[in-house]
Amino acid sequence: SMEIPEMKIKGRDFLEVEFSEMPVFWERKMSELIKDKVILDLKNARKALGFYGDRTVYLVYNLWKGIVKYKLIKDKYKLNFDVTLLKGGVFSLEKNGETFLTYGHKHEKERGEFYFVLKNECYLLLADLKKKKCFLVEMKEGESILIHPRFLHRLISKGKDCLVLGIVPEDAGHNYKIVKGRGFPFHIFMKDGWLEIVENKKYKGFEIEKVYATKNKFSLKKLQEILFFPNKAKAFYKI
Repeated sequence: SMEIPEMKIKGRDFLEVEFSEMPVFWERKMSELIKDKVILDLKNARKALGFYGDRTVYLVYNLWKGIVKYKLIKDKYKLNFDVTLLKGGVFSLEKNGETFLTYGHKHEKERGEFYFVLKNECYLLLADLKKKKCFLVEMKEGESILIHPRFLHRLISKGKDCLVLGIVPEDAGHNYKIVKGRGFPFHIFMKDGWLEIVENKKYKGFEIEKVYATKNKFSLKKLQEILFFPNKAKAFYKI
Protein backbone atom coordinates (compact mmCIF):
# COMPACT_ATOMS: atom_id res chain seq x y z
CA SER A 1 0.00 0.00 0.00
CA MET A 2 1.08 3.60 -0.57
CA GLU A 3 -0.03 4.85 2.83
CA ILE A 4 2.64 6.25 5.14
CA PRO A 5 2.07 4.62 8.57
CA GLU A 6 4.84 6.77 10.12
CA MET A 7 2.80 9.90 9.36
CA LYS A 8 -0.32 11.17 11.11
CA ILE A 9 -2.50 13.60 9.16
CA LYS A 10 -4.60 16.10 11.12
CA GLY A 11 -7.27 18.46 9.84
CA ARG A 12 -9.57 18.49 6.83
CA ASP A 13 -9.13 21.48 4.51
CA PHE A 14 -6.04 22.69 6.38
CA LEU A 15 -3.61 19.89 7.05
CA GLU A 16 -0.91 19.28 9.59
CA VAL A 17 1.38 16.27 9.60
CA GLU A 18 3.15 14.54 12.46
CA PHE A 19 5.81 11.86 12.10
CA SER A 20 6.86 9.09 14.49
CA GLU A 21 10.44 9.65 13.27
CA MET A 22 11.28 13.12 12.04
CA PRO A 23 12.26 13.42 8.39
CA VAL A 24 14.31 16.31 7.03
CA PHE A 25 12.03 18.86 5.38
CA TRP A 26 12.31 22.14 3.51
CA GLU A 27 9.79 24.78 2.52
CA ARG A 28 9.25 26.98 -0.50
CA LYS A 29 8.16 30.52 0.28
CA MET A 30 6.14 33.01 -1.75
CA SER A 31 9.13 35.35 -2.13
CA GLU A 32 11.20 32.73 -3.94
CA LEU A 33 8.45 31.87 -6.44
CA ILE A 34 8.01 35.59 -7.13
CA LYS A 35 11.75 36.32 -7.39
CA ASP A 36 12.28 33.46 -9.86
CA LYS A 37 9.16 34.49 -11.84
CA VAL A 38 7.72 30.99 -11.99
CA ILE A 39 4.21 32.33 -11.39
CA LEU A 40 2.24 34.39 -13.89
CA ASP A 41 0.47 37.10 -11.90
CA LEU A 42 3.52 38.74 -10.35
CA LYS A 43 1.76 42.05 -9.71
CA ASN A 44 -0.91 40.63 -7.40
CA ALA A 45 1.55 38.16 -5.89
CA ARG A 46 3.83 41.05 -4.84
CA LYS A 47 0.86 42.87 -3.27
CA ALA A 48 -0.06 39.72 -1.33
CA LEU A 49 3.56 39.28 -0.23
CA GLY A 50 3.65 42.87 1.04
CA PHE A 51 0.41 42.43 2.95
CA TYR A 52 0.65 38.90 4.38
CA GLY A 53 4.40 38.58 4.65
CA ASP A 54 6.34 35.65 3.28
CA ARG A 55 3.93 32.72 3.43
CA THR A 56 4.95 29.10 2.93
CA VAL A 57 3.41 27.81 -0.28
CA TYR A 58 4.53 24.20 0.15
CA LEU A 59 6.72 21.92 2.25
CA VAL A 60 8.64 18.84 1.14
CA TYR A 61 9.42 16.06 3.60
CA ASN A 62 12.32 13.82 2.54
CA LEU A 63 11.25 10.56 4.21
CA TRP A 64 14.53 8.91 3.17
CA LYS A 65 16.35 11.42 5.38
CA GLY A 66 15.27 10.59 8.91
CA ILE A 67 12.87 7.63 8.73
CA VAL A 68 14.68 4.30 8.89
CA LYS A 69 12.24 2.38 6.65
CA TYR A 70 12.61 4.81 3.74
CA LYS A 71 16.37 4.99 4.11
CA LEU A 72 16.43 1.19 3.76
CA ILE A 73 14.16 1.41 0.68
CA LYS A 74 16.55 3.97 -0.79
CA ASP A 75 19.53 1.70 -0.09
CA LYS A 76 17.83 -1.31 -1.67
CA TYR A 77 15.80 0.13 -4.56
CA LYS A 78 17.54 3.52 -5.15
CA LEU A 79 14.15 5.25 -4.80
CA ASN A 80 13.50 8.44 -2.84
CA PHE A 81 10.18 8.84 -1.03
CA ASP A 82 9.11 12.49 -0.57
CA VAL A 83 5.85 13.93 0.73
CA THR A 84 4.75 17.37 -0.50
CA LEU A 85 2.27 19.41 1.50
CA LEU A 86 0.90 21.97 -0.95
CA LYS A 87 -1.11 24.69 0.78
CA GLY A 88 -4.47 25.85 -0.50
CA GLY A 89 -4.29 29.51 -1.45
CA VAL A 90 -3.97 32.18 -4.11
CA PHE A 91 -1.19 34.67 -4.91
CA SER A 92 -3.54 37.60 -4.34
CA LEU A 93 -5.26 39.75 -1.71
CA GLU A 94 -8.65 38.79 -3.18
CA LYS A 95 -10.43 35.44 -3.25
CA ASN A 96 -9.67 35.43 -6.97
CA GLY A 97 -6.13 34.94 -8.22
CA GLU A 98 -3.48 32.52 -9.38
CA THR A 99 -3.60 29.38 -7.26
CA PHE A 100 -0.70 28.09 -5.16
CA LEU A 101 1.68 25.75 -6.94
CA THR A 102 5.03 24.02 -6.72
CA TYR A 103 8.04 25.47 -8.54
CA GLY A 104 8.00 22.78 -11.22
CA HIS A 105 10.92 21.01 -12.87
CA LYS A 106 12.04 18.43 -15.40
CA HIS A 107 14.28 15.50 -14.61
CA GLU A 108 17.91 15.68 -15.73
CA LYS A 109 18.00 11.96 -16.49
CA GLU A 110 15.56 9.68 -18.32
CA ARG A 111 13.76 8.75 -15.12
CA GLY A 112 10.06 8.66 -14.38
CA GLU A 113 8.23 9.66 -11.20
CA PHE A 114 5.21 8.25 -9.37
CA TYR A 115 2.73 10.55 -7.61
CA PHE A 116 0.10 9.33 -5.16
CA VAL A 117 -2.41 11.63 -3.43
CA LEU A 118 -2.52 10.85 0.30
CA LYS A 119 -5.08 13.51 1.27
CA ASN A 120 -7.53 15.88 -0.48
CA GLU A 121 -7.03 16.73 -4.15
CA CYS A 122 -4.99 18.84 -6.53
CA TYR A 123 -3.98 19.21 -10.15
CA LEU A 124 -0.78 18.01 -11.74
CA LEU A 125 0.32 20.03 -14.76
CA LEU A 126 2.50 18.30 -17.34
CA ALA A 127 4.19 20.14 -20.20
CA ASP A 128 5.87 18.53 -23.20
CA LEU A 129 7.94 21.36 -24.71
CA LYS A 130 8.84 19.43 -27.87
CA LYS A 131 5.27 18.49 -28.77
CA LYS A 132 3.85 21.78 -27.40
CA LYS A 133 1.30 19.80 -25.47
CA CYS A 134 0.15 20.13 -21.85
CA PHE A 135 -1.99 17.87 -19.71
CA LEU A 136 -3.90 19.03 -16.67
CA VAL A 137 -4.33 15.93 -14.52
CA GLU A 138 -7.11 15.95 -11.96
CA MET A 139 -5.84 14.03 -8.94
CA LYS A 140 -8.14 12.91 -6.15
CA GLU A 141 -7.32 11.25 -2.85
CA GLY A 142 -6.08 7.68 -3.37
CA GLU A 143 -5.28 8.26 -7.03
CA SER A 144 -1.89 8.10 -8.69
CA ILE A 145 -0.03 8.77 -11.91
CA LEU A 146 3.26 7.91 -13.53
CA ILE A 147 5.09 10.93 -14.97
CA HIS A 148 7.21 10.28 -18.05
CA PRO A 149 10.58 12.13 -18.08
CA ARG A 150 9.69 14.09 -21.21
CA PHE A 151 7.37 16.26 -19.10
CA LEU A 152 7.98 19.32 -16.99
CA HIS A 153 5.69 18.85 -14.00
CA ARG A 154 4.24 20.85 -11.13
CA LEU A 155 1.44 20.45 -8.60
CA ILE A 156 -1.33 23.05 -8.51
CA SER A 157 -3.69 23.76 -5.62
CA LYS A 158 -7.45 23.41 -6.00
CA GLY A 159 -8.20 25.36 -2.83
CA LYS A 160 -7.55 22.89 0.00
CA ASP A 161 -4.22 21.77 1.39
CA CYS A 162 -3.12 18.64 -0.46
CA LEU A 163 -0.68 15.92 0.51
CA VAL A 164 1.15 14.06 -2.26
CA LEU A 165 3.64 11.23 -2.07
CA GLY A 166 6.32 11.31 -4.77
CA ILE A 167 8.54 8.32 -5.51
CA VAL A 168 11.51 9.02 -7.77
CA PRO A 169 14.86 7.40 -8.61
CA GLU A 170 17.61 8.93 -6.48
CA ASP A 171 19.62 9.96 -9.56
CA ALA A 172 16.77 11.63 -11.52
CA GLY A 173 18.03 15.16 -10.85
CA HIS A 174 15.99 18.37 -10.87
CA ASN A 175 16.22 20.90 -13.68
CA TYR A 176 14.58 24.04 -12.25
CA LYS A 177 16.25 26.43 -14.72
CA ILE A 178 13.87 25.29 -17.44
CA VAL A 179 10.94 27.11 -15.74
CA LYS A 180 12.86 29.95 -14.07
CA GLY A 181 11.81 33.34 -15.41
CA ARG A 182 8.99 31.89 -17.51
CA GLY A 183 6.71 29.52 -15.61
CA PHE A 184 4.60 26.95 -17.48
CA PRO A 185 2.66 27.30 -20.76
CA PHE A 186 -0.58 27.44 -18.73
CA HIS A 187 -1.42 28.66 -15.23
CA ILE A 188 -4.51 28.10 -13.10
CA PHE A 189 -6.52 30.94 -11.59
CA MET A 190 -9.40 30.89 -9.12
CA LYS A 191 -12.26 32.99 -10.45
CA ASP A 192 -15.50 33.32 -8.47
CA GLY A 193 -15.18 29.80 -7.10
CA TRP A 194 -14.24 28.30 -10.48
CA LEU A 195 -10.83 27.31 -11.74
CA GLU A 196 -9.75 28.94 -14.97
CA ILE A 197 -6.89 27.95 -17.28
CA VAL A 198 -4.87 30.98 -18.39
CA GLU A 199 -2.36 30.98 -21.24
CA ASN A 200 1.16 32.17 -20.57
CA LYS A 201 2.26 34.59 -23.33
CA LYS A 202 5.89 33.51 -22.91
CA TYR A 203 4.99 30.30 -24.73
CA LYS A 204 3.44 30.11 -28.19
CA GLY A 205 1.11 27.58 -29.75
CA PHE A 206 0.63 25.17 -26.86
CA GLU A 207 -2.46 22.99 -26.45
CA ILE A 208 -3.87 21.71 -23.19
CA GLU A 209 -6.01 18.67 -22.44
CA LYS A 210 -7.65 17.68 -19.19
CA VAL A 211 -7.13 14.08 -18.06
CA TYR A 212 -7.76 12.05 -14.92
CA ALA A 213 -5.49 10.12 -12.60
CA THR A 214 -6.23 6.46 -11.84
CA LYS A 215 -5.84 4.04 -8.96
CA ASN A 216 -2.61 2.11 -9.52
CA LYS A 217 -0.67 -0.01 -7.07
CA PHE A 218 2.80 -1.38 -7.76
CA SER A 219 5.33 -3.39 -5.82
CA LEU A 220 8.58 -1.52 -5.15
CA LYS A 221 10.41 -3.91 -7.45
CA LYS A 222 7.99 -3.17 -10.30
CA LEU A 223 8.03 0.57 -9.60
CA GLN A 224 11.82 0.56 -9.69
CA GLU A 225 11.73 -1.05 -13.15
CA ILE A 226 9.09 1.38 -14.47
CA LEU A 227 10.80 4.51 -13.13
CA PHE A 228 14.38 3.63 -14.04
CA PHE A 229 13.55 2.43 -17.56
CA PRO A 230 10.52 4.49 -18.64
CA ASN A 231 11.01 3.83 -22.33
CA LYS A 232 10.94 0.06 -21.83
CA ALA A 233 7.82 0.40 -19.64
CA LYS A 234 5.83 2.76 -21.88
CA ALA A 235 2.62 0.77 -21.42
CA PHE A 236 2.45 1.88 -17.78
CA TYR A 237 2.62 5.58 -18.59
CA LYS A 238 -0.91 6.61 -19.51
CA ILE A 239 0.27 9.90 -21.06
